[in-house]
Amino acid sequence: MLRTLDLAVLRSFLLIAQGRSFVETADLVGRSPSAVSLHIQKLEEELGAAVLRRNARGVELTPAGERLLGFARRLLSLNDETIAAFRVADRRPLRVGATQDMAEAVLPDLLRRFALAHPEVELTLRIDRSQTVVEGVRSGALDVAIALHRDDPTLVGVLAEERMLWIGARGLDCPPDRPLPLALFEPPCSFRTAALDALTQAGRATRMAVTSPSLAGLRAAVEAGVGVTARTRHSLTGPVLADVGAALGLPPLPTAVFCLYAHPGEGWTEREDFLALCRHVFCRRLV
Repeated sequence: MLRTLDLAVLRSFLLIAQGRSFVETADLVGRSPSAVSLHIQKLEEELGAAVLRRNARGVELTPAGERLLGFARRLLSLNDETIAAFRVADRRPLRVGATQDMAEAVLPDLLRRFALAHPEVELTLRIDRSQTVVEGVRSGALDVAIALHRDDPTLVGVLAEERMLWIGARGLDCPPDRPLPLALFEPPCSFRTAALDALTQAGRATRMAVTSPSLAGLRAAVEAGVGVTARTRHSLTGPVLADVGAALGLPPLPTAVFCLYAHPGEGWTEREDFLALCRHVFCRRLV
């Protein structure tokens, strides 16, 4: 008949084998010293061999105990790994929202650092417009959002202020007597509003060359020289794109304020760590 070793008994054996006394082992496993002695007695009966020997210095392993030590470590390690795996599955996921600009500029470094500190936490990401991710936090669909400034009760702090730039293909020529071709996000969009307001106040004629719901679409259009867009310096990626505001005589743009959103007072350890990491990474990368 196959026999099954008791893992609780093996844990008592392993603690004693690692140098702890019967009293210390009893305290660690939540049993009495006499119960630990019974553990060792039961183990020896199951194996048919003595595993511990008392001497003047205390207790030492017998040859059979030395053989058992490796098996005990492996069995208990697998047991502990199994328990940990199911505890991880029960952990609360962290749902993060971010704008497309921040998803490309900062989010990779932020997620890498968070994963190193909390490898057991499942992350859910939502990359969308500022209005959408802020509304996600307010409704409870998201736990944290990194987005442009909105007057919202979930606003918990300013992360960075970035000057908006006119970004176009390097060497783009657009005479001031011709309508400026624009490549902008679909409304509502803070960058779109800022660009159109600045150009209207400056009396500069425009035409909408490209409207896109994605940053990738805007970048493709701008790199192709189809239009000019308004973003921050973090969109100046690759050799083709440049700040063309001065070259084209375009009016200055306002500052983009990136903020952090979360429900105040509803945090747990992992969420609070993520918020703190956001502040640290933005301070280092964006300011």
